[in-house]
Amino acid sequence: MDASTSDCSASFDTTQQGVTSGKALGFRLTLQGQGQHEDKTVPGSRNCPTSYSLSESYEFTLAGKPAVIVVLVQRFSQGFEGRDRCFLAVTGQPR
Repeated sequence: MDASTSDCSASFDTTQQGVTSGKALGFRLTLQGQGQHEDKTVPGSRNCPTSYSLSESYEFTLAGKPAVIVVLVQRFSQGFEGRDRCFLAVTGQPR
């Protein structure tokens, strides 16, 4: 995946707190006692994300296999006709 090189300045509301550049926003997800996921770079396919939020989480276990955790994260960006919402799945195994 290629890192986003887009200037996202036009996507951000000027009243948003903490936005200091036109770089695409990544996110950090920390599960207490489970570790964390953090974007080191944001792929260009995310189209200038303006915010993220948690949607759902699941734990799944097959007999004789370790459990798997899946967290669905909503990613919002400015689309042609308003805000677009897409989902990212972050997976891991409980410790």
